[in-house]
Order: sequence, then structure tokens, then C-alpha cells
Amino acid sequence: MSIKAVKAANFKSFENLDIELGKFNVLIGPNASGKSNFVDIFRFLGDIASSGLYNAISMQGGVEYLRNIGIGASKDLHLRISSDREFRAIIEREGSKGPMAIKTDEIIYRFSLRFHKRGSGFKVIRDELVIKFKVVKLDRRKGKAIEGEVVEEGSIEVFHSNGKVKVSISKGGFLKKGDIFFPPFMDDVELSSDKLLLETVYFLIPFPVKEIFNDISIHDFDPKLPKKAYPITGKAELEENGENLSIVLRDILQDKEKSRRLFNLVKELLPFVEDLDVEKLADKSLLFKLRENYFTTQYIPASLISDGTINVTALITSLYFEKKSLLIIEEPERNIHPYLISKVVDIMKDTSRRKQIIVTTHNPEFVKHADLENILLAHRNEKGFSVISRVTDKKEVETFLENDIGIDELYIQNLL
Repeated sequence: MSIKAVKAANFKSFENLDIELGKFNVLIGPNASGKSNFVDIFRFLGDIASSGLYNAISMQGGVEYLRNIGIGASKDLHLRISSDREFRAIIEREGSKGPMAIKTDEIIYRFSLRFHKRGSGFKVIRDELVIKFKVVKLDRRKGKAIEGEVVEEGSIEVFHSNGKVKVSISKGGFLKKGDIFFPPFMDDVELSSDKLLLETVYFLIPFPVKEIFNDISIHDFDPKLPKKAYPITGKAELEENGENLSIVLRDILQDKEKSRRLFNLVKELLPFVEDLDVEKLADKSLLFKLRENYFTTQYIPASLISDGTINVTALITSLYFEKKSLLIIEEPERNIHPYLISKVVDIMKDTSRRKQIIVTTHNPEFVKHADLENILLAHRNEKGFSVISRVTDKKEVETFLENDIGIDELYIQNLL
């Protein structure tokens, strides 16, 4: 898994948020309940990791749109993310019997921003990275390193306060400051109050923890965009809106095994599809096309393909061919026939065994076919703040279900 839990305060429509995540998460709720703002937490963290805090705030529209409009500068913004992502390093120490593996158990990152009473200024008032780890013996059997007994448990703590960075290691003595894992330059470093540890080398040493925040894909597909020819010089990773689908498909189709897999997955949902291809146009752009079993002699260009077919193709591409560990998709059921929704949910459950998935949806069919433990409910409380909770935490829901009222019916009637 990637992200275990999220806490937030004074972030967009949230006053206080505290939610645990699973491998497959279906976020439902009325319009303007906070679903997209929840997604923005992950977008914000990814932007900090790739572009820095200052730019990440700007990408959210500035301080006034990042914090809650009702709370404003009266309270600090807090974010806390915990992850059980495993990072592993093998090391041999003088005097130890054989190699050891250092494994992360849990990674916690939290920070707080205090806003100036006037203007758009802010400063970092809390910034902390905690890496809980285990040291285990490695036994070599048949050429493989097998993990043995746990030798030591501890945590690495990195604090950024008052412009200084401090590193401490709790418990044991296997990891020490000053060794190859902790070069001397890592302690007593000055870091300005408008920067976060997430922007620095501290998220790369001793483990590449920054990967957690760089390893997020967010998609809100607009099927109108992949219908247009796309420049051949575009990104190889699928864009958030899916506009470069032709480039991504071209790369997949160049690999025989990937091409076969893509075709089989698409045909499972769209049995009329006979072939997929990408055409290179004279202006050095690419255009997606397909052939139907109704007319086997001619390909149909993307501009004439239905929105639903485009959306299904983009969905399958993101689910099975993107390498990111956390995949977030907003309203994946858009333009898809209700009959296909159960199959879409099934392939998402299948994919969630390999990567973490979060989807937002308004579709009752999606709710019907998702398992109860997968469903998160967003709503606004009497003060207008967004709240996210698990449907399984509501005892009233159990009562309704015991009386043969489906979860989808509760959702349609707004009884959740």
C-alpha cells in the first residue's frame, strides 16, 4: 500500500479531517461535499515534492484558496500523511555476522503552515519526518537472501524548527549519525521558514521517501481531448485529462505482450473492438484509431469514436499500464453505460491488489458493486465544513441493509 491515513486541518473545505485508507477507496457524496478538495490534498503534496511549496501553493490558487475561507488565517493549516510503503536497504557492518536488511515499517510526514494576518504570507511552524524501521538478519539460501530474526527496531526523526534541521535516531545502535546513511551535512542545516523538508535531500537519505509523493497519478478524463491529434513530442505518461492518450497507446502497442494485454482488456469491456492502432500524421502528430467487428476493413479515427469508448480505453490504460503506486480517478464512470459499471469496478478491485486506488463518483451503480468497506462518504456539516467518514462506521446503515434496502438505494435517496 502507499498511503495509510490522512489528517488535515484548515485545508480548503475541511476544518478537520482524519481518515484511514484501504487499497481500494470509493469516495461518494453530493455535489460540493469536498470530494475534489480531498483529491487536492494529494495533488498539493505531489506539487510540493516536484515543484516546491511556494509553487504548490500558487498552483492551488494562492493562500486564500488553499486554506478554508471561513477559518482564514485564524488557524494553522496542518497536513499529516502516514504510509506503510516499504523501502529496504542491505548493509554489512564490521563485527556483524553477515548482511543485514533495514526495512521501513511506517513513514509519517506532517507539517503546519501559519498564515500572516494580512496578505498572502506564511511560514512553516512545524515540519517533521518520522521513519520507523526494523533491522533484520539475512540468511542466504540457494542464492537468495531470506529475512531472518529482527535484530533491532527504531525510528529516524528529522525535525525542521526555527530555521534549523535536526536528525535523531531512537533506540539501538545499528544506525548511527555520521555513517554512510547519515552524512555529517545532514545535521544543523539551515532551512528557511518558507520551505519544507519534502523539498530537500532529507526525503532521499537514507531512503528515497520522496517517491511516496512523486508516485501519485491523478486523472479527470475529458474524452473530447483524446479525439484530437496530439503532438508526437508530448509526455509519455498519461496526462491528468488524458489528452495525450495517443502517445501512451503508441508506446504500449510497440510492445507485443503489452499490446496483446491491452487488446484483451479493452475487448472484455467493449467486445465490438477488433483492433487498436495509432496513426502518425503528416504534421508529426498522433491520432488514436480503432477497428470494429462491424466494419473490419476500415479504421475509425478517434474524432468519430464515442466518448464512452475513449473513456474506457483511457481507464484501462491508467489502471494496467501506469507505473505509479497510487492512482486517483475522478468520476471514472463518465459516459459509460450502466451495464459496464460492474465490470469497471471489478477491474479496479483487481488492479488494487497491485496499486492503491481512490475514485470519486456520483454513480449509484458504482456504489452498488463496490464492497461496503471500500466506500467513503463525503458531506458538509451544519457549519459548512466537509467531513469524510466510512459508511461501515454508521450503525444505521447496517439496520437498513438488514432490511434488504441496498446501499445504492440509500445513496440515491440521500439517506447516507
